[in-house]
Amino acid sequence: MSSAFKGWIAPPRQKGVAIVTALVVIAAATVLVSGMLWRQSIMERKVENRAAMGQARWLARSALDWARLVLLQDALTSSVDHYGEAWAIPLQETRVSDPDESSGPDDVAYVSGRILDAQARFNLTDLAPAGKINEQELAAFARLVTLVGGDDDVPSTIAQRIATAPRPANYTLLVRELKASHAVEPAVLDALAPYVIILPKSTPVNLNTATAEVLMTCYTGMSLDQARAMVQARSRAYFNQVSDASASLAGSGTNATPQASVSVATEYFEAHGHVRYGRVELDVAALIHREAGGATKVIEWDES
Repeated sequence: MSSAFKGWIAPPRQKGVAIVTALVVIAAATVLVSGMLWRQSIMERKVENRAAMGQARWLARSALDWARLVLLQDALTSSVDHYGEAWAIPLQETRVSDPDESSGPDDVAYVSGRILDAQARFNLTDLAPAGKINEQELAAFARLVTLVGGDDDVPSTIAQRIATAPRPANYTLLVRELKASHAVEPAVLDALAPYVIILPKSTPVNLNTATAEVLMTCYTGMSLDQARAMVQARSRAYFNQVSDASASLAGSGTNATPQASVSVATEYFEAHGHVRYGRVELDVAALIHREAGGATKVIEWDES
């Protein structure tokens, strides 16, 4: 009996099953190990992305500090704000990391940005700065609404929202509320967006930086062509005082006395920046208040 078993050889079918079983085990082990490596790679990538985002935020904060410094220096050298000053020059995309040949592409950082005059637009807070509608500012705003094709009831509707509701943080929130209530046509709100803003307090329009559309609202009887002529006049020589802007209207048939609140200086600015750090890109926007004496304070901050 023992000699019979000693010479026994497994049938081919059993050998095939054993080989298949071994292959299945090896495949399962390979899948398991590959999955572990893949999860580990994902975790490492998440850690790297978090670190890169942290670096990008740090760079964005640094860019904001740069903007505040530029505005401070400007206040120390001039009491008039216009497009010929250093703050108005955009910062083109600039490499801010050390050009180390040993660093990889994920360690390279770029920053770009610009500062905008927030008072170049019509401040909707002026419509009702103390909860009571300012009829003079409302009349000025009505001309802007007419320009973009809005109905006659739009100015008073928006003014009532400003007067009776808590001040929205920005125009986007106001638009969301007005669209939800169907109080104003979405197309009109979108058309107004480039020309209006909501600031923490009542502010004048800066005649040196406002667009022709906004300038037109500031003077009774001014046409858009006359406003464009004023823009051309200030491009040759910026306005040192409000009377300089009024003088540019001489002979135009327009009332040289502005109806809306105007100025040639600004205290609220918008800073916009874009940071690129490796695979991470970050857009930031901030509202900066420049107080008397030049000190700056960040009022709002947003990143995306």
